[in-house]
Amino acid sequence: MIKEPLISVVIPTYNEGRYLPDILKSIDAQTYKNYKVVIADYNSDDNTQKIAKEHGAELVTIRKRGISVAKNKGLKLSRGDITAFIDADYILSQTLFKSVVRTFSDPRNEKVVAIEPSVRVNNKDLNRKQRAKFKLMSRAINIYKRLSYYGNVPAAYGCVFCRSDAVKKAGNFNENIQISEDKEFFSRLRVHGKFLMIKDTARMSYRRHAKDGILHTELLYFYSTMAAFLVKKFGRHHVPIRGKN
Repeated sequence: MIKEPLISVVIPTYNEGRYLPDILKSIDAQTYKNYKVVIADYNSDDNTQKIAKEHGAELVTIRKRGISVAKNKGLKLSRGDITAFIDADYILSQTLFKSVVRTFSDPRNEKVVAIEPSVRVNNKDLNRKQRAKFKLMSRAINIYKRLSYYGNVPAAYGCVFCRSDAVKKAGNFNENIQISEDKEFFSRLRVHGKFLMIKDTARMSYRRHAKDGILHTELLYFYSTMAAFLVKKFGRHHVPIRGKN
């Protein structure tokens, strides 16, 4: 890997005007500057595309709705040694890119193909009670993620940095899977190496859990995961949840 590898950041979007400025500002603020941002948008009817252009991201629009379609489209435009798949409702710590590059460059991590930051709570659109609840949930998620790395189906999602050569070996996202597409993809990436979590953080939005309920949301992910691995297909999409403007 070169001294300052290029990080290609792929962000799929659909009506993310409420959250997109936060993730893009956190990327602009990174101490590591050798990166490019590709936003793959499936025909948002809010100001998502306008925001992407204002921040200098490479914007590609797609006609067919689907997060897997968007990720594959963004992947075609990605370049460099590291490919990051990041959801639009995350906020990154300022040194995350630098830590990812340093970790991948460490000879001891030669077999590591994917890195995740530690999960924290994005408090946007959450009340005080919800913030406390999801803070505990994020701690449990970090433990669950680390344990899953020992198996064949790592619970990687939301903000994942991958070695680009390993991504090429794993192939594209399955465009017949619209929820839990990441688990199916990262199970294929896992064949080519290890997953690792670092201390640097990314704040994750729990707005879907807050609106639809934890049980309902987790059941949806459970069913979609089963479908992703058993029949390689899950056509249901997430209903867009817009925060208060």
